[in-house]
Amino acid sequence: MHKRIVAGLTAAVLGVGFAGTGAAVPAVALGPGPVTLNSTTSAMPDAVGVSGSWTRTAQGGYTAVAQSGQNAAAISEQLVAGTARYTAGVKVDAGTPFGVGALVFRATPDAAAGYAATIDPNLDRVRLFDLATGQDITTPASVPLNTGQNYTVDVHVDGPRIYVSVDGVERIDATDHRYNSGHVGLHAYNGTVAFGTPGVRNIDANVDGWSVSSASAWQATANGFRGAAPADTNVRAVATGQSPADVDFTTDIQLTSTYGVGAVLFRSNAAGTSGYAAEVDPNAGRLRLYRVSDNATLGTFATAITLNKVYRLRVTATGTQLAVYWQTDFLDPNGAMPSITATDSSVGSGNVGLLSYNGTAVFQGMTLRGFETPLQGWRVGSGSWEPDARGLRGTASSGAAVRFVPAVASDVVASLDLNVTSPATASLVVRSNADGSGGTELRIDPGAGTAKLYNRATGALLLSGTLPGGSFTAAQQTSLSPFNRVQLTLQGSTSTVLVNGTAVLNGNAGTASGTGAALLVAGGSGTFQNVRVDPVEEYMNGLYQPGYHYSQNSGSSSDPNGLVYFAGEYHLFHQDRGRWAHAVSTDLIHWKQLPIALPRLASGESWSGSAVVDASNSSGLFNGLPGGGLVAFFTSFNHDAPNGNQSVRAAYSSDKGRSWRLVQEAPVVQNPGGANGGWDFRDPKVSWDAVAGKWVMVVAAGDHIRFYTSTNMVSWTFASSFGYGDWVRGGVFECPDFFSMPVEGQPGTSRWVLYWSTGAVRATNGSAAQYVTGTWNGSSFTPDTPATQVLEADHGRDYYAAMSFFGAPDGRRIMIGWMSNWDYAFSPPTGRWNGQLSIPRELKLVDIAGSGLRLTQAPVVEEESLRSSTWQASDITVTPLSANPLAAASGRSFELEAEVGLPSTGGASSFAFGLRKGSGSTGAQETSVRFDAGAGTLTLDRGISGREDFTRYFAGTAADNSSAPWSSTVVGSERRVKLRVLVDASSVEAFGGDGTASISSLVFPDPSSTGLSFTATGGTARLVSVKVHQLSDTARLTSAPPSAPLPTASGTARHNLGAYSVVPGGRWESTGAGLAGTFDKDSTAMSPGSFTDVRVQATVRFSGEPFAGAMRNRNLAPEHGYGGAGSVLLRSSADGSSAYYVNLDPNLREVRVFVLVNGVFNPSTGILAKVPLALSQGVSYQLDAAVQGNRITVSVDGAQLIDLTDAQFSSGKVGVNVFDGRAAYQDLVVTAL
Repeated sequence: MHKRIVAGLTAAVLGVGFAGTGAAVPAVALGPGPVTLNSTTSAMPDAVGVSGSWTRTAQGGYTAVAQSGQNAAAISEQLVAGTARYTAGVKVDAGTPFGVGALVFRATPDAAAGYAATIDPNLDRVRLFDLATGQDITTPASVPLNTGQNYTVDVHVDGPRIYVSVDGVERIDATDHRYNSGHVGLHAYNGTVAFGTPGVRNIDANVDGWSVSSASAWQATANGFRGAAPADTNVRAVATGQSPADVDFTTDIQLTSTYGVGAVLFRSNAAGTSGYAAEVDPNAGRLRLYRVSDNATLGTFATAITLNKVYRLRVTATGTQLAVYWQTDFLDPNGAMPSITATDSSVGSGNVGLLSYNGTAVFQGMTLRGFETPLQGWRVGSGSWEPDARGLRGTASSGAAVRFVPAVASDVVASLDLNVTSPATASLVVRSNADGSGGTELRIDPGAGTAKLYNRATGALLLSGTLPGGSFTAAQQTSLSPFNRVQLTLQGSTSTVLVNGTAVLNGNAGTASGTGAALLVAGGSGTFQNVRVDPVEEYMNGLYQPGYHYSQNSGSSSDPNGLVYFAGEYHLFHQDRGRWAHAVSTDLIHWKQLPIALPRLASGESWSGSAVVDASNSSGLFNGLPGGGLVAFFTSFNHDAPNGNQSVRAAYSSDKGRSWRLVQEAPVVQNPGGANGGWDFRDPKVSWDAVAGKWVMVVAAGDHIRFYTSTNMVSWTFASSFGYGDWVRGGVFECPDFFSMPVEGQPGTSRWVLYWSTGAVRATNGSAAQYVTGTWNGSSFTPDTPATQVLEADHGRDYYAAMSFFGAPDGRRIMIGWMSNWDYAFSPPTGRWNGQLSIPRELKLVDIAGSGLRLTQAPVVEEESLRSSTWQASDITVTPLSANPLAAASGRSFELEAEVGLPSTGGASSFAFGLRKGSGSTGAQETSVRFDAGAGTLTLDRGISGREDFTRYFAGTAADNSSAPWSSTVVGSERRVKLRVLVDASSVEAFGGDGTASISSLVFPDPSSTGLSFTATGGTARLVSVKVHQLSDTARLTSAPPSAPLPTASGTARHNLGAYSVVPGGRWESTGAGLAGTFDKDSTAMSPGSFTDVRVQATVRFSGEPFAGAMRNRNLAPEHGYGGAGSVLLRSSADGSSAYYVNLDPNLREVRVFVLVNGVFNPSTGILAKVPLALSQGVSYQLDAAVQGNRITVSVDGAQLIDLTDAQFSSGKVGVNVFDGRAAYQDLVVTAL
């Protein structure tokens, strides 16, 4: 066979690549070697074969067999991103002389795309190529290579730089922007290849382009980026890949030398000799902010700094304003407020970096706040593009500044938050070519007030429209958030453009046919944030994502906030990690996203609250503005103050909610405990008291609700309190609502309704919602019913923080709740989105004979507009032996209306509807809605509804189900029961016949589970009528099937734990990382046998692939899927309630030994030992823990950290544990001593 036979090596048979393509980039000599040249490496999770034949050796290496002309690939869950090292030995078997071996990095889980660095003895070359296209990244290096000989291949990446050495000799040094992050793996072609044990090291940072003053002084280790400075010497490491003007940079820092000093550099030059520095000096006991060029001190902060303890240091620079923040506590995080502030205009931009002086400083988790996007492969075509504290700032000095991604898709939904002002223009381009040219361009011109769509290649104008009022104005620059939400949808030949929720263009999409995307700025600067370009089949079509309930395409949705109707729009604000997210609708069903309305502020996070229309300008904020404006009241939470020093602040909007400003810097209502008070005091809801002519505010205050009144919404007076005693059901009061309602059928009669949620405690099954009616005299509330009579607002597990709209037209009272429970609030395994809201419900107040005043609720009538088709049947008698009368009906998102008759003689003791029933492999799945005739209750049972192993209290026991008293009537000889059930991808909401009962519940069935059933038990039931209405999606754009549940993990867990049991619950599976557990609380895999003296050894890692998945649609799952801590349990009880816990916690940056006794942790005596260690997610650590007699020892990576004595437990089981995330244990060996 000729040596050239394998010259055409590609990865085509591995599958279709998704990522960018483009011309090869020539090799560039970049000078010094990469910063990771002398780094250590750690073990990585096993590479698991995705093609070919793979065998793992006892030493941790691999042998791959690829058939003639075929590829063999194995991928690890290990990710590498900005700056990393990946190394392994490669030996092509002499028996297959035309074989090729390669290291794969920044690759997709199926190895369809990414980079490969090859050893090719046949052609005597070292090659770097793109797996997706087979293109060379640079010219291959000619190197004499032999089969049968092992070569150590060492790959170093640093941003776009890729450096490959073989046996310590540099062979390739190139730049390429295709792939920013991805998996590592191994690859063989056309033969048999042996690989040595791979090793990997990431620098835990999102900055790159590292330049160091002394290569030997800096080393990347498992516990951080370590700078070891000789006596009286500075050593610097500067990230030259980014050069922001406005900076927000954070890092962990650990000082290990008595007289050593560590510092963060910002606005620095590449040498680290200009700009600013924030230094940490344990010996002097202070932080110091100084100007580097002349060592001028700009500010200091005195604080005790303990050697070896890990702290978190943050610096910000906005214009001339500089600040330093200092976090000393990771359990109850502080550091939200600056310790040092200064003003200096000497340096306006530059790099960030690190400095160590006179000793060793360790840095971990280096994060430069800036551009947020899931897209990979960004390249700069022209102009300046730098991260900004608020996003990505593009600046054009002449012509246009262009930044592009070569390939995404053709039919897309592209969205971004944009800040640009006249005279600059900014553009979003889709369907561009791989080199960034051409495409369909949406150009925003603030000066002209226009949005125009162009064929970028020809310059032809396709569509022109006017920007909505209030958008892209100079006035926005002084608001709390100056961004505008722009969304461009191209589907086939049609385009649609929304700006701040308003349609401005709709029509011709042009003839461009590329699959890329680009950002453009001309005539100045613009800032881009949250840039997404989703193929239409993936938009709003995530894992378990609802079809018609409100959720975000990505992000977190929780408490509804500020629900208000104004100028023809319903405004929905809601919590998104301490911010107010925002959407608008004209029909309560179809929602359009806007930018964040209330961000995190200097005073603290923006927690829940409400909004009102100030139509009469009682606040004095809207002089000369017809119709007035909006005023929002929100909870300010300062993490540095006692219990957040919760207080009420106010903001206002004069442009229909598009931008917001603070009413005043100070709170409008201070914490009842004073300026430093630590009361629970949150979730203000404001309403109008027409009788008294005053505004009324209710605020949740722990065990009660406080009432305040005002005439101008700025000055508030405490009026009274409600609650305490028997009104407290165990959890704190939260998210109150207060409104007046007419009593149906009683003209002129009304009552006030006080509504609140309570949690999070087991006494309320996690959390709950309730209400009480009563009278309000302008200063105090008197309930109609006693505290012992609990009126449930919803009987389900998942209806919380509900709020009603202020000012809904026609006097309607419309309410929306967050569909979750504090038992598992942010835990569902949903991928890039988290959290959904209930269907909007219309409330009425009725007088029920024998009961009194009660709220009724039903889906708003607008929901019926979603009905697209209906299956119906009537008068079907069902016995326990009957066939399924609903076999012909099915649905994923649907509405069920049914009336069931139970004969007075021979009637069924219960009947049940089975919803979202599975078939085939999911045949056991169903959600049961069951009526118990004797008890007169309806129960929603989700015990086998689908995925439930992500949390403890979701399903599996009777307490996890939901039951409500359900009304019935008598018609002739039958007892009639009515119900209306709304079913979506991950929720069920049931409403009772008279509206007084409802049950709201999350469920997570497989998308393929769409069946329905009806059964009767203990007698006969008659389906008087049943209708199944299919409900249209409100945001999805295609009929493509939704994302399937993440597949079961692959790989082999090597352990001798035996037939372990899982307590109390959780998901444990065999993976390439070992025995991996995923859970939102504590979950332990426990040994069957007990031990007295025992040693446990394992390779431990945290985070990695959340919920057994990898990257879905190029989107990393939200942060709740990452993280985690874990423990090895020694001498444990069977349930883990009493044990020694050898705990590794990257979140606390500590290794600890603590004890639980009968499930109780005593914070004063429970921690037996703890040692600071800058642990990181996604890194493998060698753990060795033993107990012998009364002695407990703990070593990590060969270094003994803990040696203690304790006699509380003498024997017990061994367990491996995960807490709040994912932990994996590989090569787990339990040895009796």
